This record gives sequence, structure tokens and C-alpha cells, in this order.
Amino acid sequence: MGDILQRLKYRHERENLYHQMHDLKIVSLSDGYAEVFLPARPEVLNPLGNFHGGAIYTLCDVAAGTAAASRGRVGVTLSSSMSYMRPGHNSEGLLAKTTEMKYGRTTAVYSVDVYQGDRLIANGQFTMFFTGEVLGETT
Repeated sequence: MGDILQRLKYRHERENLYHQMHDLKIVSLSDGYAEVFLPARPEVLNPLGNFHGGAIYTLCDVAAGTAAASRGRVGVTLSSSMSYMRPGHNSEGLLAKTTEMKYGRTTAVYSVDVYQGDRLIANGQFTMFFTGEVLGETT
């Protein structure tokens, strides 16, 4: 894994308190691609005992942002949309997998599929805006 990817993984796991609060884990990381895992815990469940939609959105946002940052540029979410297909039950965690749809000079677009086992739970579309900062210089 390159220096940028190592730095990104370290920052995600050790420095980002928001990621730690949700116990998010990077499972796989390469240029333009990320897989992020969210374990089933009481803190991320809704009153029905399923994954809260906001927790699923957070998982997707972090996966898209991590995929964008994997190329060494700092990006922030410019716009997004979510489609929830079925509930994520509290029996096992969720895995988000990104697909880079576009990588450009100022923006990138990612599709993020969320799985519980083999079941597709949700899909998010995220447009990331690159701030002009380089990963590691200010982050």
C-alpha cells in the first residue's frame, strides 16, 4: 500500500474521532476504491431494532470520502442521495463498497452499495468536491 493509503488508513483508525465513535473500519482501500464496515451495535440501531438510516448514510459518506481521499486529495461531500432497499437487521454488520463513477479536476462521483451479507440494503450517490488541499499537508 502506498504512503497516501497508509496515511489515510492511519488517520481513519487512529485520529478521526467520528469514525471511532461509530466503530467504522476500513476493510479494503486502493486508488478510487474503499470498503468500510459498520458493526451492529445498539448505538446505531433505530427503535425497531434495525440499522438507523442516519448510520447507514454515515457509512456511505465515509466510504465515498475515503475513496476520494485515496488519490491523495482532500474532498468534501458536495451533494448526495440515498435509496434504502430493505432494513439492515441487528444480526450482523454492514459493508459499504464504492464504485468510482467519475474522477475529475474538481469533483468525483461515487456510487456506494451497502450489503448485509449478500443482501443489498442501500445505495448512495455522492459527489465529492476537491478543496485543492493535498492529503497530509493540512490533514
